[in-house]
Amino acid sequence: MDTKEEIITRAEQLFMRVGVKSVSMDDISRELGMSKKTLYQHFENKDSLIEAVVNSHCEREQILTDKLTEDAQDALEEVKKIGAYLASTIEGVSPSTLFDLQKYYYKSWETLMKKQDEHIINSIKKNIAKGVDEGNYRADIDPEIIARIYAKATYMIVEELGNPKSKFSRKELIWELHNYHIHVLNFKRLKLWRKYNEITAEAQWLQPSRVQQLTL
Repeated sequence: MDTKEEIITRAEQLFMRVGVKSVSMDDISRELGMSKKTLYQHFENKDSLIEAVVNSHCEREQILTDKLTEDAQDALEEVKKIGAYLASTIEGVSPSTLFDLQKYYYKSWETLMKKQDEHIINSIKKNIAKGVDEGNYRADIDPEIIARIYAKATYMIVEELGNPKSKFSRKELIWELHNYHIHVLNFKRLKLWRKYNEITAEAQWLQPSRVQQLTL
């Protein structure tokens, strides 16, 4: 890992842990054990560093979620794996991180939302096409519309995650999104959805009461 990549990686870890606004360039230089002069050789200011962190984060998320879908045996398992991954990754994110980004660094926030929108819509469209071919999803739905609805629902959840007063747990928000999504795609395959989401070491993001509420 070169110096620039290390700065981006360590800065992201700090932002995720304590928020964005409260972390200064001094904090980042101390975290890295480097002089501010070296830090500013790579990034002219904090805004440019945040932008680089957002771009790096989005690229990494796309690679990881693409790998998860490649390893899934069908469309339903793809959704389960992505949900489990999202639930695990947001556990260590401070609520103030998203709030700070949206309020104080809106350009980077818009970049994050645009890139996630594009990736989510493309991924869901592919997932729906795959599920229809498998017979796991209904054939009488418009993949483009459903993918855009899913993307907007994801955006609403991201906003809720940034609300420190939210009454919902992070895992519950992710679970309800995917549970709702699968109900829309095909009632006939809910039994298989339940099978994929039984409480195991691999899928601890689900709550037993939620699984039992599925209607077969």
